[in-house]
Amino acid sequence: MYRYRSFFILSLICLPLQSFANNHTQNLSCVHVENEITVDNYWRIDSSDGVVAYWNKTLKEFEQYNVTKLDDKTVAWNQMTNELNVFVLDKYTMRQSGTIISSSTNGKSKIKNRWFADCVFLNNEDFLNTIGN
Repeated sequence: MYRYRSFFILSLICLPLQSFANNHTQNLSCVHVENEITVDNYWRIDSSDGVVAYWNKTLKEFEQYNVTKLDDKTVAWNQMTNELNVFVLDKYTMRQSGTIISSSTNGKSKIKNRWFADCVFLNNEDFLNTIGN
């Protein structure tokens, strides 16, 4: 009896992870607080192309970045602007870490900022409504 109950509970936990693996594109909403201001970021992860697209609210368009790691537990990607922005999503906890790394003139790297965001997957309709498309 307990073995069947354990199997049932385990299958309920694993179901969202299986749906991520079976679906090539996932819409992601991540929220963190920076200097007492809530920051929302919206991402579209395409596992078949190995691309993460960031919704730039100012330009009202997606910016695309290559996935650097994709497995059952983690999705990681980098944004390269004036500084290196590194993002890692833990699919089990749905927590995202973000790190901004700057390089000094002598070539040494320095962590300029680091944060953790809570994330949720959104269905396509909710995602499009949220970003205003």
